[in-house]
Amino acid sequence: MTSILRALSLLCLTACTQFPSVDAAAAPDLAGPALLPTRDLAVDPLDPLAEDPLAASSAALRARAAALRSR
Repeated sequence: MTSILRALSLLCLTACTQFPSVDAAAAPDLAGPALLPTRDLAVDPLDPLAEDPLAASSAALRARAAALRSR
């Protein structure tokens, strides 16, 4: 049990370690990911007027399936 506790404490200590060589290699001028506003993320799933983001894709797949069935 004590060996597990020692290993865990060592792991916790190394998690807070600074790595200057890694930090120096990272380019500070890289742009981060584009973030969405939270109002676009908070959508009520039960709202009947909410837009379905996959509506166009599913409509195209349904049209393709109908075309294949009519052959």
